[in-house]
Amino acid sequence: MGNAAGDLKVPNNEHVLLETGRPYAKIHSTSWGSRTATVYDSRARRFDQFMFENDDMLIVVAAGNDGHDDAPKTIDSPGLGKNVLTVGSHLSFKTSLFGGHHGGQLSDLSSRGPTVDGRTKPDIISVGEYLLSAGARPDIVGECDPSDGSIPRVTTTNDGLASKRGTSMATPVVSGTAAIVRQYFEEGYYPTGVRNESNSHDPTGALIKAVLLNGAQNLYFVDNSKHTEIKPHDNNQGFGRMSLQDSVYIPGSTNVQLSVWDKEFIRNGETREFDVVIDETGGCKAGQLSATLVWLEPASVSGCKRCVLNDLDLTVVIGNTTYFPNALDSPDRINNAERIIVHGVTDGTNVTISVKAYNLVNESQKFSLVTTGCFGGVANQLFYGKCSVFECPPDDSDSLPIILMGVFIPLGVILICVGVGGCFLWRRQRQKRRREGSDEASPPPQSPRESDGK
Repeated sequence: MGNAAGDLKVPNNEHVLLETGRPYAKIHSTSWGSRTATVYDSRARRFDQFMFENDDMLIVVAAGNDGHDDAPKTIDSPGLGKNVLTVGSHLSFKTSLFGGHHGGQLSDLSSRGPTVDGRTKPDIISVGEYLLSAGARPDIVGECDPSDGSIPRVTTTNDGLASKRGTSMATPVVSGTAAIVRQYFEEGYYPTGVRNESNSHDPTGALIKAVLLNGAQNLYFVDNSKHTEIKPHDNNQGFGRMSLQDSVYIPGSTNVQLSVWDKEFIRNGETREFDVVIDETGGCKAGQLSATLVWLEPASVSGCKRCVLNDLDLTVVIGNTTYFPNALDSPDRINNAERIIVHGVTDGTNVTISVKAYNLVNESQKFSLVTTGCFGGVANQLFYGKCSVFECPPDDSDSLPIILMGVFIPLGVILICVGVGGCFLWRRQRQKRRREGSDEASPPPQSPRESDGK
C-alpha cells in the first residue's frame, strides 16, 4: 500500500484490496482517489463490477477535495462509479472545534459533480471539517490522549489525537454508520425497531445505500465567500447530509418508521407496485413520505457517455398526483439511485410506489426499495420541542448537542467526535475537572443519538 517515501500506492489490481476480509467484510471504506480521470475510467469500472458481483458489499468512497469556488466535475475516481456510495463533506454543527464555522454548510473543498455523463455526484454528505481522529505515531508505543490535556489545533497533531478535514474524514463516518445499518438488519431490529433475531436479514449493499440516501437531509449553503446556495439533488450535495435518525426506526428515538424490499427482481418492461398507508395513530409526526430506489448493475465501458445500463423508473402516486424522483418532473434516465419526497402527507393517506423496468440491457435487474414515514410507530421522544442543530439559530441554547460517534475505518473502529468546543469525551473531562474538590457531582447531560455528523 505504500512506498519508501511514505506515499500511498494502490495495487494495480484493486481486488487485492476489495477481497481483504471477505467473505466477512461487507463494507469497504476508501478515503483515497485519483484526479487523473474526469470520465468513467477503468478503476471506477472495476469497483462497480465488484459490487455487482458481490451484492452484499458496500464500497464507500471519498469524493475528493477539489471543489473550491464551486468547481464542477471535480469528483475523484473511483467516486465516479455508479454503484459505489460517494461521500462529500460538511462542517461540524454550529461552530468548529475552535470557532468560526456554522453547521448546515457544505465544505468549500468538497468535490462536486456532475460526472461527464451527467450523473449526480456526490451521493451523500457527512461531517468532515473538522474532526478529531487517531494521530498514530509509529515510533511511540501507547500514545493516546494528549499528555497536556489540550485538543490539537486545526490540522495539527497532539500525541494520539489529530485534527483533520476533508472528504477522507467524512467517508469513514459514513462507513461506520453503514455498519450500524447492517447491524440493524442482521440483529432483527427491522421492522419493529426492537432487537429480535428471528427477524434477522442479511442486507445487500444496495439496501444499506438506499437506507442512508433515503434519510439524508438538505444542506442549504456552501462555506465560501459567496455563501453559495445549494438545493436538494444538485451536484453539490446529492441526496444531502446523512441522518441516521431519519433513516431507521427505534421506538421513541427516531423520527420515522420504514418499510423495505430487498433483493427484488424485475424484468424488462415490467412494473412492480408496493402499497403503504400513512398511519399516525401511534403518535408519529414525520409529516412526509420518502421513497428511495437503488440498484447495483454491471459496470459500463470506460469513457461511457451514458453509463447507466439498466434504466428503472421510480414513481409515487397519491390520489391523482404522480411524483417523480430526484427533484424532476419526469423520469430520471441517468442515475441508478432515485428518491421521491412527498411533504404534507396526512393520516390515512394511501400511497402506491411503482418501480418500472423502462429499458434493460439484461433480462432482469435486482433492486432495493426503502420508504419512510409514519407507519404506525411512535414519535421521537428524545428531543421533543427542540430544534435540529442544523435548523436552530447559531446562538440557540436549545439546539441539540452532538454525540461522540463510533467510526469504522479500514484498521478498525475509532472514535471520532464532532461539535462546538470539542467532542463528548473532552466535555466530560472538562466537567470532571470543574467538579474536582466537590463532594457531589450532577449527572452529565444526555446526548442525542444522531449519526449524520450532525
